[in-house]
Amino acid sequence: MSLYALIKSPSPAVGDSGRFNPSLKGKLLEILLDLLREYSLGTPVSPVPLHVVLALEQLSKLKPSFGSEGVYETLTLCWKAIVTHPSAELMLKIRKSQQAARYLQLQQTSVSALGRLMAVLLETEQSRGLFQNVVHVLRRSVASDNAWERKRALQVCSQLLAACEELRTGDACKHFGSLVGLLAPLTCDPMPTSRQLAVTCLSSLLRIQAKATNALIKTGDIGSLREGLNAGSTVSQLQTSSKIARVCCSSFPLERSVDFMTAIRETLREAKGMRARAAGKWMITFLQMHGKDIHWEVPSILHILRSCMRSMQQTMLLPILCQAAVILTRCHAELALDNNFWLLEPTDSDTWRRRIQAFYLREGSH
Repeated sequence: MSLYALIKSPSPAVGDSGRFNPSLKGKLLEILLDLLREYSLGTPVSPVPLHVVLALEQLSKLKPSFGSEGVYETLTLCWKAIVTHPSAELMLKIRKSQQAARYLQLQQTSVSALGRLMAVLLETEQSRGLFQNVVHVLRRSVASDNAWERKRALQVCSQLLAACEELRTGDACKHFGSLVGLLAPLTCDPMPTSRQLAVTCLSSLLRIQAKATNALIKTGDIGSLREGLNAGSTVSQLQTSSKIARVCCSSFPLERSVDFMTAIRETLREAKGMRARAAGKWMITFLQMHGKDIHWEVPSILHILRSCMRSMQQTMLLPILCQAAVILTRCHAELALDNNFWLLEPTDSDTWRRRIQAFYLREGSH
């Protein structure tokens, strides 16, 4: 009998919480996590993670709770086995194999099972750190070069946010800025499915935020725009993403500004192509709409821009960062103009210094 079946079966040791021996939960949890630790990433697609997640879903419904450390380790191992794996190279091999349909179905079922597990944990564990852990593991996946990994991460995220809507939990609101910053660039992901999933997640976040603040729900505007993301032209996709940005930023809680900018910085550092350009567009849209209202956050945002400039890999994004600097300077001259070239550090190269100074002077003079 599988562990999944054992945990669901009505017996003196397991079954409903009234007949479950609490001392066994920790032992069963460790056995399940050991299975995930031993799961080989070289395996194309294995049913092991799926069975483990199904068993964990049942186990999580029984008292006592896993505890914050148990939840984090469970989430991390499940995420690694299902979302991070298989790699892009392995996905290509799977698609070319005779067993492709079976592998892909198993993989999709595993992703859905992980989403259900996270929704159950959200309801049963009531762990304050759950969403923080979700944002942590999500950040690594959405910045991955593996397009399939980004898609799987979005699938799980959409299930979790749907559960938040149903449960009316405010945990997502506390991480609104970070989640929007992570999801926004994926509205221009190379995969059409990922672009649509990103909009689905953003719509859920806006509804959750609106319900928490008794504000008008504006997600209908996003729904009407999502078709534009299917355009074959990357220019049209970027324009649609910018329109979605304006809708999202109109409902943005300003106390989450630094979280948003920090998440955008990670994309600007790691992502390439359209995702990086979309991240820049969202950042500029946010600052144009709220630059005057984030007085206390300006020093932190200036620090984020400076660190991003010094570590970014694509010089094409330099004008976007300088434009952000100009917006903040115009809105908060008393904070930004103490040093006209506050973006620079003594260790910056002469090339960087000349390009930043030239752009800043040209745009600032306007």
